Amino acid sequence: MKNLYTLMVAISFIGIAGNVVSQASKAKQVTWKDLAEVSFKEEYNKEFDFNVLIPKFSKNVKALDGKWIKIEGYAIPVDELGFEDMLVLSGVPYSQCFFCGLSGPESVMDIKPKKKLKGVKTDKKLKLVGKLKLNERDMSKLNYILTEAELVE
Repeated sequence: MKNLYTLMVAISFIGIAGNVVSQASKAKQVTWKDLAEVSFKEEYNKEFDFNVLIPKFSKNVKALDGKWIKIEGYAIPVDELGFEDMLVLSGVPYSQCFFCGLSGPESVMDIKPKKKLKGVKTDKKLKLVGKLKLNERDMSKLNYILTEAELVE
């Protein structure tokens, strides 16, 4: 009975690992240049009492919404700000990123990993696979969100 249980657990793990590999192999490779196909219009936001940038995604970018993608970028951990279940991925190193005012909002992405990514330091180069979600209106999130994200070796 113990051997049967062990076998069932092993098969479950193989199935889960196979699904991750399957998603990664089907995922479309996307670059930050692809994601730069977006324009922004300034709009007053009552909640924040100032103007915010509202994205208008191109047809090509809209086609990626809800799709599995692969993307590379630089890690910007935000756990010290209380966001332990996510991090930010940037198309450029931290010293040149959106938060320093040197790049636009199209150059960063919220990463919501399937499981916590440990040992990720600022500017560590990462390759990730996950499901892309476009965000036009929620000011508490970035314009690009990668859900179910996992590291790709």
